Amino acid sequence: MVSKIFGKKSTTSQVSNDMEKQRRYEALVRAWHRDLYRYAYWLTKDQHVAEDLVQETCLRAWRSLDSFRMITPPKHG
Repeated sequence: MVSKIFGKKSTTSQVSNDMEKQRRYEALVRAWHRDLYRYAYWLTKDQHVAEDLVQETCLRAWRSLDSFRMITPPKHG
């Protein structure tokens, strides 16, 4: 009954894969967030719209991160 409520228990490898995905995502966000915001603000001249654009961009990055293969290390800022 408990497994029906909470679903299948995560294995250690699934958890470490999720942690690795989170680490990669956070590294990309740290590296690119400022430049993304600056560019979005330059395009829109509106703080709130620029923030929304960056948030949407980060969400799309998260969703497609599994298919992303980094060729060069992310820029350091």
